[in-house]
Amino acid sequence: MRQLLREPLVHFVIVALLVFAGHAAWTAHVAARNGTIIVTQEDMQRMAALYASESGALPSPEDMAAMVSDQIRDEALSREARRLGLDAGDTIIERRLAQKMSFMVSDLADTPAPDETTLRAWYGAHKDAYTAPPSVTFEHVFLSTDRTVADATSLLETLNAPSPPDWHTLGDPFILQRAYGDLPFRETVRLFGPDFATALFSLDAGDTWQGPVRSALGQHLVHLIAKDEGSLRPFEEVRSQVETNWRDDALRTANETAIANIIKRYKVRIEGAE
Repeated sequence: MRQLLREPLVHFVIVALLVFAGHAAWTAHVAARNGTIIVTQEDMQRMAALYASESGALPSPEDMAAMVSDQIRDEALSREARRLGLDAGDTIIERRLAQKMSFMVSDLADTPAPDETTLRAWYGAHKDAYTAPPSVTFEHVFLSTDRTVADATSLLETLNAPSPPDWHTLGDPFILQRAYGDLPFRETVRLFGPDFATALFSLDAGDTWQGPVRSALGQHLVHLIAKDEGSLRPFEEVRSQVETNWRDDALRTANETAIANIIKRYKVRIEGAE
């Protein structure tokens, strides 16, 4: 569709349609309190482009005339409604206008490009955002809730024996995985619960099996293969993310300042709070 709208012939046809269909509407006047309703060339170009993007074809003269008529109708009714005060106290209208004004403020906000010193200062002040979370790599043998601590202790001795059986063959069936790699703390909490996650992350990695570690599902004998305490990613690695975060914050601050300045233009009185 975009390629269609770029064609010179299409431009010529659109202009011809606009001239033909807009002859009566171009100077359309509707009596209103604050003047005349004018359907501009930009309005008609927008209508034609919208019609073409939705239908895949150029609007006919009749289509253009109908769209122009609809715009005149909507504008006339909108002005008349405002003249009668129908917009007063309408929460939806007020929110919509406030939203449009907020968008305008955002579009007008000017944030200078940050230099390297600024970005590094932001990085240093927000290290948590650029730190990889703690994670663990482990295997576990599950024992259901009807198993005793003595069962778990006996099985732990078997697992740590000089020639233990294949750990995959031990324990009870488990609905989730029996092995996890680089599992973050938050995900561990989601899968096994906070008590299990806290206990697991307090263990030291090594070659032996440890436990039992309890979860809401039962008991677990765990082989903690590796544990990453979490590390700050280098500035060079996350520079683009740092700049994006800085720009978002700068824009938000500029918007809040601009809106606060707008509010200062008005005297605010809250009834009952005097």
